[in-house]
Formats: sequence, C-alpha cells, structure tokens
Amino acid sequence: MSDHGIYSRERLLIPISNPKILSGSTCYIEMDHNAKREVAVFYPEGGPGGKTESSANTVSAERRSRRILESVRRSLHVDDGTAAYYLSITDGDPRAAMMEFSEDLRQEQQRAGH
Repeated sequence: MSDHGIYSRERLLIPISNPKILSGSTCYIEMDHNAKREVAVFYPEGGPGGKTESSANTVSAERRSRRILESVRRSLHVDDGTAAYYLSITDGDPRAAMMEFSEDLRQEQQRAGH
C-alpha cells in the first residue's frame, strides 16, 4: 500500500494475533462498510471522534485532508475550491468526488451539444 493509500484512509484495520494485548482497553463494535462486516475498533487516544483526541491526531487528520484535497485537485486538474466542493458533497470520499465531477462534466457536455 502506498503512502497516499494509507493517508487517505479514515482508519486502518490491523489484525492482531494476540487479543490479550487489548485487555483493559475499551473496544467499540462498528460496522466497517468496506469490509461489510462488524469489527472491534480500538481507539488508542480515546473514543471515536472523542474529546480525548490529541492535538497530534488533529494535525495528522488535517494533513491527511490536505493530501486528499491535493490528490483530487491534481487528478481533476481543477483549483482547490472546486476540489474542496466535490469532496464536501461526497463526505470526503475522493473516489466519489471524482465520479461526481465526471458526471457533472458529462452533463455539461450534453447540454452544450444540444
């Protein structure tokens, strides 16, 4: 997996061989929509999106968001504002943002052709 692949993800699922290492920790059962199954999630800095999130995690999330924005901007050959718009209407999903953009372009070309 590339650095881009890692940084563009909201979280990574890492199988563990010894479940005892989580002893005494709080795990959350969540639906992983990509794996289409429930998974136990351990948040080392607290709960999901919790108030205990460290500033390092916040900076990391901002950096990840910026990288995603830059990737979408380069892929679509658009400005930051346009890339940010398409990411905002797709809840930050770069693949969906690119599909939305392509669909809008297709519709514009159809209108221009008629």
